[in-house]
Amino acid sequence: MFEAIIPKVTTLTTVLAVLSLSACSMFGGDVSDPLDDLREQVRSTVRDIDRADAMLVSLDQLDQLLIESAKLVAEVARQERVLFANYDSTPQDFQAILSDASRERQKLQKAMLEVHLEFKAKATPEEWRSILPVHASAISTRIESLVIAAKAERG
Repeated sequence: MFEAIIPKVTTLTTVLAVLSLSACSMFGGDVSDPLDDLREQVRSTVRDIDRADAMLVSLDQLDQLLIESAKLVAEVARQERVLFANYDSTPQDFQAILSDASRERQKLQKAMLEVHLEFKAKATPEEWRSILPVHASAISTRIESLVIAAKAERG
């Protein structure tokens, strides 16, 4: 019975472990907002103030979605710890957590993709080529900082 959910739990645990390891490498680093460089790149690259402001609004929306995603991962990990500690936990208990988390993750991923595409559509191709390297680095760093924060909350 547990065989059906073990791969899902193992995959989630592996993802959390990899995120935690990458977060550990960040300790001792700068505590500034990792998106500040991206905001500055948008301001310096996009000469049309209205488009630049609209891109910054999209960036703030994406950041909120990343925060929600990190909270979801932390909550799933918390619920799993409770179930692992409970002798009477059933495969259905684990499956319920994973199913709910999967639905929420899909909603967040869809919203993130929509916001990303809106952000990109507001830039010209030339502007996008200039923004892209900073965008990729800033988003990755932001995700890592959220993992660190979630890990610190757990204690």
